[in-house]
Amino acid sequence: MLQLRQLKTFLAAAETLSFTRAAERVHLSQPSVTEQVQALEQLLGQPLFIRTNNKLALTAAGEHLAARGRELLALADETLAAVRDNTSAGAGEVRVAAPQTLCAALLAPLVAELAGEHPAACVILLECDSRATEQAVLEGRADFGLLHGWPVSSELQAQELLRDQPVALLAAGHPLAGESELDAEALVAFPVLLTPPGCRYRAYAETLLLGARVRPQIAGEAGDVYSLARMVAAGAGVAVLPRLAVQAAAASLDVEARALRGAEAGLAICLVSSPRRALRPAAAAFARMVRAAAASDEPMPTLDVQHRAGGVAIRQ
Repeated sequence: MLQLRQLKTFLAAAETLSFTRAAERVHLSQPSVTEQVQALEQLLGQPLFIRTNNKLALTAAGEHLAARGRELLALADETLAAVRDNTSAGAGEVRVAAPQTLCAALLAPLVAELAGEHPAACVILLECDSRATEQAVLEGRADFGLLHGWPVSSELQAQELLRDQPVALLAAGHPLAGESELDAEALVAFPVLLTPPGCRYRAYAETLLLGARVRPQIAGEAGDVYSLARMVAAGAGVAVLPRLAVQAAAASLDVEARALRGAEAGLAICLVSSPRRALRPAAAAFARMVRAAAASDEPMPTLDVQHRAGGVAIRQ
C-alpha cells in the first residue's frame, strides 16, 4: 500500500535528483531514503529513477508519479486542514494575496463579516504585486488572491469578479476639473504621472492613452498609488488609474477623479486560486463574500465628481 511518508521522500528525491539532498530535506538518513524509494519501485513493479554515474534522472513512471504525487499530498494536507476547521468553528488562518489597493478596497471591509461567520478565523492580507500574488497562490502561501487583470500562470484558475473603470486623477482646481467626464484626448496637453514599467496599471494606462492617440508627456513615476496621488495633489501632473485604486489611496488627499469616456471595458479584477487545492471552510467563506461584494447591486463606493474640501467625497 502506498504510504504518504514514502511519497514525500520520493518527491524530495525527484525534485533534488539526489538521495543525499533528499535525505537532508526530509530529515532521514540516505539509506532510509534509498529503502523507501526501492519499496515504492517494488510496489509499482517498475523503476522510478535511472541511476548512472552517481546521477539520478526520472523515468517516465517517475515523472508521472511526481506529478500525481504532488496532487495527492496537497489533497491530503487540505483534507486534514478541512477536518480541523470543521471541528473548531473555522479556526485557522485565511491568507489572501493582493495588491495593496485591492486589499484596502475589496478585502479589508469584509474581515468583520467573516468574523461573524467564523469567529476563530484570522485573516492575513498579504500585500504584494501581481507577480508575487500569483506566486503566493501557486506555492500555497495564500489561499487565494486578487489581481488587476488575468493571471500569467496557466497553473491558476481565475474568475473575473468585476471591471474596474479607469479615471483621470486631477489636482483640485485643475482646468479639466469642471467636466463630469473626460475624453482621453484632453490629457494630451498635460504632464502625466504613471506607475513604473511592468506594472499592470502602467500597461493599462498606456494602452488607453495610445488608443486615443495620446503620447503622454511623462512627468514622473511612482510604484505606490498613494505616492502618485500625492504627486497629483501637488500639481505635478495627472494620473490615469483604476477607480478602486484611487478610492483606496486618495481618500484623504485634495484631488478629484473624472471618468474617462471610451473606457467602458475597464480592467478585469480576478480571483485566482489553485485547482490542486480545495479551500478550507473559512477561506471558502471569505472568497464567497468577496464574490458577493463584487457582484452586488450596490458595489464599492465610487468617487463623487464634486470636490470636497479636505479630500475626495465618497458616494454610494
